[in-house]
Formats: sequence, structure tokens, C-alpha cells
Amino acid sequence: MKKVLLTGFMLFVITFTINAQSYNNFTLQDLDNNDITLDELIKQGPVMISFWATWCAPCKEEMKKLQPIYEKYKDQGFTYLAVNQDNQKSIAKVKSFINTNNYTFPVVLDLDKKVFEAYGGIGMPYSILIDMNKNIAAKHLGYITGDDKKIEKEIQEVLMAGSNYKGDK
Repeated sequence: MKKVLLTGFMLFVITFTINAQSYNNFTLQDLDNNDITLDELIKQGPVMISFWATWCAPCKEEMKKLQPIYEKYKDQGFTYLAVNQDNQKSIAKVKSFINTNNYTFPVVLDLDKKVFEAYGGIGMPYSILIDMNKNIAAKHLGYITGDDKKIEKEIQEVLMAGSNYKGDK
């Protein structure tokens, strides 16, 4: 009976966490120690926040697939923001990984995991697409080949919807 209750409770916690729908502004430093603020990015267009780490193989695959999508839509205001979850000891690997792969999207460091926790992160990669009204338009936990097509469609939908209210801010 205890196992059933515990399992039910864990499913509730996971469901509640994944379904959390609140926007949380944050400011984190990028790899050059510049402050990046979510509110400022949202003013330009929708933002996909992707939590990742250098040790996470699915994270690396997602980034590889999202780089061309970022390049395709960045001039329309879209930002793919990679929020790194490595710890202080492995942080040196982050900049070299980004440079080696020629990634051009912004990368910020969430060393204390506060932003990851604020967005209900429970695993990686964990991505959240936020529209210009600060609504969470989509969430993805994990990454498998082909997810990039679904993500691109969601980005297109949010960009299309955004063109209707972009001037209203």
C-alpha cells in the first residue's frame, strides 16, 4: 500500500511540476560574463529556454538540431537560449564545447540551478517555449530524433501569433 501511495504521489509531483505554467524572469551571465535578462529577450520575440549540461548526450543532440532552427528564425525575433546546468568544476568545458561546435545562440550559466528549479525542471534536456505575452506555449522533457520538427512547428506558430500582437506592447 505504501508503494502505491508513494508512486501516486510521485506521479502527482511530476505531473504538477511539468504542468507548472508560470513565467519567471531571470538574469544570468553568459560565457563572456555579460548579463542576459529574459524580459529583454522576450521584447524581441519568443524565447525557447533549453536547460542542458555537457554530460547530457540528448542535450547535445538537441542543440545540434536547434542551431539551424535558431539561425533560420533569429531575424524574426526568436531566441534559443541554452541555460547550462554544469557545476563549478565542469564549467570550463562549457565554453570550449560551444566554441568547438560553432554555436551562435546565447548560452548562460545557471550554476545554482535556481532558474531550472523555478521552471520546474526535473530532467534534461528540458525546454520551454515562451511567447511574447510571457505565456508558456510548449514544453519538452528529453529529446529524441525528430523532436526538432515538432519544435520548429511550435516556433513557427508562436512567431505567427506574435506578429499579430508584436506592436501592442
